[in-house]
Amino acid sequence: MSDMSINDFTLAIITTDKNMTSSGGCPIFYASDDDDMQNKAMLIAKCVDGVVHEIAKETLIIVKH
Repeated sequence: MSDMSINDFTLAIITTDKNMTSSGGCPIFYASDDDDMQNKAMLIAKCVDGVVHEIAKETLIIVKH
């Protein structure tokens, strides 16, 4: 029997890149600088029980594993 559920998915994107847009429905949170980005990511991850991953210097994602 195979598991058909979704186990890993991206919950949020946090970035300092004001030109970033999303077409996949994942919410983007814009930060004013690196400290603001790190703080927003930590708070959001705690709220949704997610894990923060850096995908670029100016962009973090929160993933549910």
